[in-house]
This record gives sequence, structure tokens and C-alpha cells, in this order.
Amino acid sequence: MNRISKFAASLALGAFVAVPAAYAAKDEKKKEAAAKPVKRSFSKEFSKAYAPAVDALTKKKDLAAAAAAFPAVEAAIMNADDRYEAGIFALNLGGQLKDQTLQRKGVNLIVDSNSAPAEMKPAYVFQQGVFAYGDKDYPAATAKMMEAYDMGYRGSNVEVQLSNSYRLQGNYGEAINWLKKGIDATKAAGGKPETQWYAQAANYAARMKDNAQIVYWGKEMMKADPRPETYHDAIFQYQRIADLDNLESLSLLRLARRNKALMFEHEYKQYVEYADGRRYPGEVVSVLDEGFAKGTISKNNLTFSEIYSSAQKLVPELSGSWDADEKAALAAPKGYLAMLTGDALLSFGQNERAKKMYEAALAKGGIVDRDGVDQTDRALTNLAIAKVNLGDLAGARADFAKITGAKRKGIADYWNIYIDQQLAKPAA
Repeated sequence: MNRISKFAASLALGAFVAVPAAYAAKDEKKKEAAAKPVKRSFSKEFSKAYAPAVDALTKKKDLAAAAAAFPAVEAAIMNADDRYEAGIFALNLGGQLKDQTLQRKGVNLIVDSNSAPAEMKPAYVFQQGVFAYGDKDYPAATAKMMEAYDMGYRGSNVEVQLSNSYRLQGNYGEAINWLKKGIDATKAAGGKPETQWYAQAANYAARMKDNAQIVYWGKEMMKADPRPETYHDAIFQYQRIADLDNLESLSLLRLARRNKALMFEHEYKQYVEYADGRRYPGEVVSVLDEGFAKGTISKNNLTFSEIYSSAQKLVPELSGSWDADEKAALAAPKGYLAMLTGDALLSFGQNERAKKMYEAALAKGGIVDRDGVDQTDRALTNLAIAKVNLGDLAGARADFAKITGAKRKGIADYWNIYIDQQLAKPAA
């Protein structure tokens, strides 16, 4: 190789791939440095035009003169090696000048030359996709990024960039598909996916009105980002989709309350409706007290004030009969009365006593309501909740695992995510 080709080899080793900062791959330069120089054959015409451009860039450090010399370099291209060399020069010069048009020209010359080192060509093709993305030519961006991916390119969170390209074309199904690939790839590499990726996937699922995807990504959001806001969105989306009855919804809202995920007035209205101040007055009073203290609801609201007042009046009456209720439930031949007693105790925060009632109900069996509906899953759900309240997380998980009905199993899934997060915390 002559002097020019040695210089060009050093430029090739120093070439970079410009990607959006949020997706910049840390190992890109390492890959470039690992690329071995290739002996190339340049035409006489190209060498003659290239020498002054190289001289301006390396000796004189005159970027303007190097840029002025480049059109002659490009016009003198006679073969593939010339084209590749001109591309490397343009890419580097464009980077120093922060001239994206020149950078783009360089990348296109490199790819068109078909002479880039095999290990680097996917990165250059991907960069073509990035430029197309910047032009808002999303079909072209998708095609180039996919081409790079198929060639083995895995840098710059390519999966997430493909997801963005599909999203901007309105193809939310593929946007979700590629986000999931990005999440899985990041985990496989030992990294932590960005929490916003889960929220984006959930948003795309909502746009598609795909309930299965909405539920899936709601749970994934809870796992990845267990903030009250995330619990709120996942729980209330599931409640809407699953068509739960009042007591099933109450089991879910108890999890929302536990995670400070009751955030709006209408959600407090739902809670007190499902709990029913005539049935569980202690729970209605306590949840309204929380809402008043947060300022989410007001005592000046006639509906809340009336419900609160009525429930308060019933608290002494219902809490004063626990001993007799427990005795009668344990004497009953079947378990339904014991479950009802457990439900009342649970609503008052009497978790240990409620636990014993549920265990008695399950031991007796025959937990069938007056309509002939088996309520075993309800007893298991509320026993598990009582155990969570008592700190017996492993026991709660075991009880949730015994549930067989689809709706209550769905509710159990959300509680189990919470349980897993508590179990994962370091011991105090």
C-alpha cells in the first residue's frame, strides 16, 4: 500500500457510526478498532485527486480546504476501493464538520462500494436507516434497519429503533413485537430494559384495542416499574377488561389501595360501592378517611359524607358481634358461614381472626352461596389477602395457586406480582 492507502486505513479504523444519543452503542468504537486494515488498489485518477484532500485534513488541519477538495475526490472514483476510501474520508470529515450531509454521502459510498470489512458493513447499513429515520422516511428506515439486523447487527438498540419506525407508520403490532425483542435482548445481555419501553408497548396495545396485549404489558409494567401510577394503570385496565363483579373488583382494589394506587374521585366511589357500607362499614370508613386525608375526595361531597356517616353508625354494631359470629360459623356443618365471617373480619383489619375463619371454611368445604355458586375461590383469595396483611407472603402465594376460576386467577396474578416484589426486597 502506498502512503495514501495507509492513511486511509487509519481513517477507516477511526470511522464512527452516528446514531441518536439515546441509542448509542458503547462498543461501536471497539468494533471499529478491531477491524483489520485491508490492502486496497486505488486508481491513478483517484490517488491524484485524493492526495491534496488528505494533505489538507491531516497536515494542514484545514477542514474547509479538505471539504473543498472532496468533490474532485468523488469525481475521480474509478473502482470499488476508490469508492470505499472516498466514503471513509467523507464520513470522518463530515463528523469533524458536524455536516450530516457529508456523513451520509460517506456512508452511502461505503455501502455502495461493497468493500467494507464484513464485521462493519451491518453498522454502515444501519446508519443508512438512521439517516432515513431522520428524514422521516420510515419505510426506508425500517427496510435498512431490518437489513442490518438480518446481517447480524445488534448495536444501538436496533430492535427499539425498529419499533419506533413501525410505530410511526401506524403498525403497532410490529412496534410491540420489536419492543419485546429489544427488552428480551437487553435482559439476555445482562442489562436492564428502560421502563419507558414497557409503557410504550402498553400504549401501543391500547391503540390496537388488543385486550390480551393490554393485560400482558400492564403486568410487565408493574414488574419493571412498581410505582403507584403503574399499579394504578395496570389494575384499572384489567378491571375494565375482565368484567369483574363487585366482590372480585374489591379484591383487586384492595391491592390498588395497598400500593397507593387509588388516585381519582371516581375510584373511591367504586371502592365504597363494592365494599358497601352496610356490609363492610369499617373498610368503607377507613378508605374514605384515606381519601379525605390525601385530598382526593372531600367531606363536602354529599355522596361521600352520607356514605361515611352511615358506615360509621354501623361500625360498633357489626364489630360487637364477632365472638358470636365466629362461634356460630365454627358450629355450622358447611363452610359458607365461616367464609362470610372471615370476610367481615378481613374488612375490619382483623386479619388473624379472618385467617382462622377462612381456614375453617376450606376445611369444612361446601362453600356454596344461596344461588348455588361455589365460593371456594373467593375464600382462597381473601385468605391469601389476610396472609399478605400478616406478612405471610409465601403462604399467600400458596393459597393463590389453588384458585381455579379464570377471573380470580387473573386477580391472583396481580397480587403475585406484588408478593414477588416484596419477597425480592432485602431483609430489614
